[in-house]
Amino acid sequence: MNEKLREEFNQWVLDGRSAQLKLHHLSFVEEVIQRMKVRPRDRILEVGCGEGWAARLLAPLVPEGSVVGLDVSDEMIRKARAQSAEFENLLFLWADAEEIPWQEKFFTHSLYIETLYYFENPEKALREIYRVLAPGGAVWIVNHLSKENELSLRWLEDFNVPVQLLSVEEYGELFRRCGFQEFVHCMIPDYSPDFERSYSRWFPDPAELHCFQELGALLLSAQRPPE
Repeated sequence: MNEKLREEFNQWVLDGRSAQLKLHHLSFVEEVIQRMKVRPRDRILEVGCGEGWAARLLAPLVPEGSVVGLDVSDEMIRKARAQSAEFENLLFLWADAEEIPWQEKFFTHSLYIETLYYFENPEKALREIYRVLAPGGAVWIVNHLSKENELSLRWLEDFNVPVQLLSVEEYGELFRRCGFQEFVHCMIPDYSPDFERSYSRWFPDPAELHCFQELGALLLSAQRPPE
């Protein structure tokens, strides 16, 4: 268990930052869910689920399947469970993404929202998700903080934990090294309704703010080869 990450994101719960994440990322996640083409019997793992808002969006889409949310923050998991009692096919785990407590070849999809760059060993984390993905299963990663949107790097001044940002080329090589295929990527513009209010303090210049919005978030996706 990464205690530094645990302490940091427990603090996010205490000061209310984790409750605001849905507002910042909903438009991206809605786009990704459409691309995932979820089926009723799918089994989905969200890594870094926070308070569980995205997992709660996914659960009704898989009435014959299941959604599992995993987070290193026990406070976030506590909040996620408290807010999700109505969902019978939704489970939350307090665990480290580099040691997922689940059987191999189980999940049909895995989703990471602003998560991968926090891991001390991203290759170990990707190998672990490869292990628990079923053959033909896909991983979906959304990074609003990315080298492809250079303006987003201003946020790094506010971070209290180290991050490991890679370029698209480096991510592609990492995926291939971990055994994935069909690696694809694109940028998703940010059409959040509260966009200007959320980001104007970092981008007081309207031209920069517009550029940041149009670049948006980096979406990465890859597949475990079918058997």
